[in-house]
Amino acid sequence: MHLHIPFKKDLGPVGTATFTSINSHLSSELGRRDDLESVVYILFYFMWGFLPWHSLGHQDILESKRLITMLAIFHELPLEFCMLFEHCHSLSFEGKPNYDHFCHLFDDLLVKEGLQSDVTFNWDVAGTEISGQDFKTASDFPLCERDPPYKRRLQ
Repeated sequence: MHLHIPFKKDLGPVGTATFTSINSHLSSELGRRDDLESVVYILFYFMWGFLPWHSLGHQDILESKRLITMLAIFHELPLEFCMLFEHCHSLSFEGKPNYDHFCHLFDDLLVKEGLQSDVTFNWDVAGTEISGQDFKTASDFPLCERDPPYKRRLQ
C-alpha cells in the first residue's frame, strides 16, 4: 500500500526561492503539487527568459508568485501553460496531478506549433547523426537575449 507523507507546518523553506512553490515559502510540507509548481516556474523561465521576481527578496517573491496570474505576460502564454499552473494550485496536499492529461495536452501543443515529440534528448545523440539528421546540442544555439521583450514591457 502506498501512503502519502503526513502534512506538517513550520518546516522552513526548501529549494531555491526563485523556483520553489508557494507552499515552500509558507514553510509547509511539500507534495507532488509543489514539485509540479516548481516545474511550471522553470517552464515560465524557459518561455520568458526571466521570472518577474528574479531579483526580489523572499517576501516579495512570495507576493509576486501569488499575483502572477494578474500579469499580462502570463496571459500571453499558450493556454496549456496556464491550465497546468491552475491545476497545480487546485490540488490539495494529497492530490495527485493528472500527469497523463498534461502529457497529452503538451503533445497536442507541440503538434499545433508544428513540432514533434520524439523523446530524443540531446545528450542521447550529441555528436552523432541519426537517420541522416544532424542534432544540435544546447551549446550550438545562441544565448537568450538578456533583456527579452516581455521584461521590457514590465518596466
